[in-house]
Amino acid sequence: MNVDLLAAWLLSIMLSAAPPGRSRHPAEAVETAAQGKARYGAIARAIATVSLDPKEASLYGGPDGRAKTAALLLAISYHESHWRRHVDLGLGSRALGGGRYWCMMQIAVDRGKTPEGWTGRQLVQSRDKCFRRGLHILQRGQRYCRNRGGTSFINHYASGYCDRGGKAVARRVRTQRRWLRERPLPKPAAKPPRRTARTTKPKR
Repeated sequence: MNVDLLAAWLLSIMLSAAPPGRSRHPAEAVETAAQGKARYGAIARAIATVSLDPKEASLYGGPDGRAKTAALLLAISYHESHWRRHVDLGLGSRALGGGRYWCMMQIAVDRGKTPEGWTGRQLVQSRDKCFRRGLHILQRGQRYCRNRGGTSFINHYASGYCDRGGKAVARRVRTQRRWLRERPLPKPAAKPPRRTARTTKPKR
């Protein structure tokens, strides 16, 4: 799995789940379908890049673990923002959920900066930082909730606790699993068999 292949798969989901160019309110959310598709493409590439980064721990094991990680980041961002332009770009008074949650992953920045040293504005300016911070919160949830298993680490993302936020988390997990079921993960194209040099026997 490479970034191009994973990003194309994510983009196909986005275009079906929330066709771009349909938002009418607020004014900062308005864009053409072509503009939205281009923006979706950049979002999909950011998620793919973060999920496939070997420096980041995958949320799931197995050969498809990183693609499933990408699908979870996509599902959370879908439910948190529907990838709407004003939230993605931090435009207007309605861009911040509750006035304190930033970027498409709706990340709280209560003390001025995240543990990585990023401000809320930087999360908006860099989709990589937005999704990387979201992934770090989920990784932390796995550490804190490792004895509970299941989707408790996503509960931690949603509520700060391993055993709260179950209804919201259930919706996000259902979305992730439906996408994985309806759109099988892409497989790299098989490499053609290597040709071996033919040898000719000397004539006698």
